[in-house]
Amino acid sequence: MTFFSLLILVLAAIALRFWLLGAWIVMPLMVVELGVLGSAFYLVQKASRDVETIDLSDNLLRVTRKVRSVVDEWQFQPYWVQVILKTDQISWYPTHLCLRSHGKMIEIGTCLTDEEREELSESLKQELQILKPVERI
Repeated sequence: MTFFSLLILVLAAIALRFWLLGAWIVMPLMVVELGVLGSAFYLVQKASRDVETIDLSDNLLRVTRKVRSVVDEWQFQPYWVQVILKTDQISWYPTHLCLRSHGKMIEIGTCLTDEEREELSESLKQELQILKPVERI
């Protein structure tokens, strides 16, 4: 808000100067520009409130996703969860990180970059492997 307020003041001063010099068209264009910029700031701020959390305990893997005011939650037993990282052969499309268990599959980490999804995939696989009991011969 501080940045946007300072931007309004600076652009209003510049537009007022042009208006006083006779270039009145600058003022309405400045208002339109600030309206578009303010809308973009609002939409980005609203989207930044979306949250996805992964809670892993000994007997439960819980994924909670909050998008706008809708909260979705999935629960899996860690022993049966498969972590799947789908990659494109040609690397034209982003990767998809999915969790699958007992016929349910959900995509997680949609707001992450490909490198971050790969790191999350490896981290989840390691943590899930730790929770699985060791097979004794």
